[in-house]
Amino acid sequence: MLKMMFMNIRLMVILLFVVLKSNAQYRIEGHVVDSVSLKPLVGVNIFLSHTTIGINSNDKGDFQLGNLKQGKYELVISSLNYEDYIIPIQINQKIEPFLIKLKPSANILKEVVVESYDPKGWYQWGDQFKQNFMGAPILARNCILLNPEVVKFKFNPKTNKLRVFSSEKLIFENKYLGYKIYYLLTKFELDFNTKSFSFKGYPLFEELKTTKTKEANKWAQARAETFKGSMRHFIRSLYANQLEKDGFEMREAKNINNEEKIRSIELMRQIQEKVDKGDSSIYRIDRDSLDYYMKVNALTFGETIVVLNKLIPRDNIVFNTSSSMEPNSKSVYFEGMLEVIYLNKKMPYEYVKAFPNYSTKDNIRTDIYLRPNKSISIYPNGTYFSGLDLFTDGYWSWSEKVATMMPSDYMIPESNSK
Repeated sequence: MLKMMFMNIRLMVILLFVVLKSNAQYRIEGHVVDSVSLKPLVGVNIFLSHTTIGINSNDKGDFQLGNLKQGKYELVISSLNYEDYIIPIQINQKIEPFLIKLKPSANILKEVVVESYDPKGWYQWGDQFKQNFMGAPILARNCILLNPEVVKFKFNPKTNKLRVFSSEKLIFENKYLGYKIYYLLTKFELDFNTKSFSFKGYPLFEELKTTKTKEANKWAQARAETFKGSMRHFIRSLYANQLEKDGFEMREAKNINNEEKIRSIELMRQIQEKVDKGDSSIYRIDRDSLDYYMKVNALTFGETIVVLNKLIPRDNIVFNTSSSMEPNSKSVYFEGMLEVIYLNKKMPYEYVKAFPNYSTKDNIRTDIYLRPNKSISIYPNGTYFSGLDLFTDGYWSWSEKVATMMPSDYMIPESNSK
């Protein structure tokens, strides 16, 4: 009996250790100085990109970020008149204090030192920027850019591309989601030839304050609804292997050119001839292949994408590549294109109005594809690296904007999880 009691105590201690270890909290600390004078820098902004975690260096140039969870982050050190400093970090063990030496820089647009920008850029290109970066009017109606004067534009008529720069953080106030966002923009390019754009940056989220319970509840509900069906929601679900539970489906999608349409039409003609002759060999045709040919033949003018019926299992594209350096990462790799469908949300009217091929009865869906021969690493909080290697076409390319952006440390309340 006594032996059994000791065994139970030992088991409880082991379980307690496991729980404590799994909930371990970490911290980052360091010292910021001028790289030339080596004097401490006061008031430097230090934050973890895409989170609500940030602080300014104190009067000794020191900083500390605490209560951090395991994961991969980008530590951003930013200050006017100094070059931005970005440090990719993996938090899974004690991290030695950082000594950060910031290089002084002239207060100019670093990307356009040797070229001018359009003095009337906001007047000419402001709407394009807001539509593509902040979101369509229906998404961004309650998201305001507080300092539009810091945004500079450069259009190249030879390449038909628009680039956007800023020497300061862009400051947004999102009254719909209850966030203030400080966005360090490092890349924005709009290609009018391909009708595509890409951007990269480092946002810091700050929750807006309110004393009104009704307003706080409204923000909480808006955040939960915005998170559902988002790319971050999908990546978290993909990582945790709970796509079906969360309402996501993946299918193979194919981009069909004219030659493939002609080939498919000819094959369907031959199949129809066999049907008319009563040829029993048609029963040997693979059901998935027949489904594919029929869908290609059903494409209307301007349509180029065919989605196959067969679901793609999560384990076909997610691989466990974690190591001692990145113990909580998984790798995603697939060839071609996948369509991601979220079954718990329908296409909004505003999207259908812009893209008439869809109906408000359709579930939201997005085509995703990777840069050739590239994979991405995904993490439990829904982040992925490198962001420039994953492309979207469809709902997410319309909806994933600053106005709908959520911090990576956001957790949906249990009451709103379904």
